[in-house]
Amino acid sequence: MKETFTPKTPSGMLGFVFNTRRSIFSNVQLRQGLALVFDFEWVNKNLFDGAYTRTQSYWQNSTLSYLGVAADDRELGLLGDIRNRINPSVLDGSYRLPVTDASGRDRNVLREAVTLLREAGYGIKDGKMVNEQGQPLTFEIMTQNEGQEKFALAYQRFLASLGIAVTVRTVDDSQYQQRSQSFDYDVIIKSFASSLSPGIEQMNRWSSQSRDREGTDNFAGVADKDVDTLINNIVQARAVEDFTASVRALDRMLISNFYVVPLYHIGAQWVARHKHIGHPNTVPLYGYQLPTWWDERVQ
Repeated sequence: MKETFTPKTPSGMLGFVFNTRRSIFSNVQLRQGLALVFDFEWVNKNLFDGAYTRTQSYWQNSTLSYLGVAADDRELGLLGDIRNRINPSVLDGSYRLPVTDASGRDRNVLREAVTLLREAGYGIKDGKMVNEQGQPLTFEIMTQNEGQEKFALAYQRFLASLGIAVTVRTVDDSQYQQRSQSFDYDVIIKSFASSLSPGIEQMNRWSSQSRDREGTDNFAGVADKDVDTLINNIVQARAVEDFTASVRALDRMLISNFYVVPLYHIGAQWVARHKHIGHPNTVPLYGYQLPTWWDERVQ
């Protein structure tokens, strides 16, 4: 028989990362517009037979995620004026990435993306997305293997429907490592693992001090004093309530700034077992634990 178990550990984040060191990605409206163009439903249906869940938070599936949780007084106090930079629907926990019709060209979603790109100074002219100076919106996605290339080619197709010319370049491992460490790319696919005890590693990923230090995990090139403040709140937290509020605040800030186009995760554990194998009714945070299972035939 088959069973599904739902652990309460963070999903982490896998996605396309915009290198904000490149001037074209310095505008948050542009990053948001580009993020909306990615049709996850098409990818999940056509490439993965519907197996995956869209990632909506860096700590999804855990109590540290902002999803479904409005910022309380404690969190608002930690945010201070930073709250004004956070999407209101992210602040109240209701934000979700749009669900498309899985056609790869959902007109409602693309219309919203075009509006955001227009706010960022771009418009469609002669079938191409260009800025006010007539320069086309174009960039390169660097990939490491065929699996990543598959996502990138799908994204390339979605963006082409808005006149955005994207090239996909798959490089060998040594070149990928060198260019990743020196931040020599426009867009890259990266995974950010999350735990129930985030801390100093967040500085390596998102802080100003890691932006220009080669070899760090600040792939998005974030250098923002408000992000630095939110990370510092996590590191300095001593009470559980303050820690949870600090992580949620950072989660909201990262989601609102669209440094990453979220891809997917598996939100459950799938297990096939014989009917005579028993297990406890209560599942631990980390999901099923085989050492606690037993053979019910044994008396």
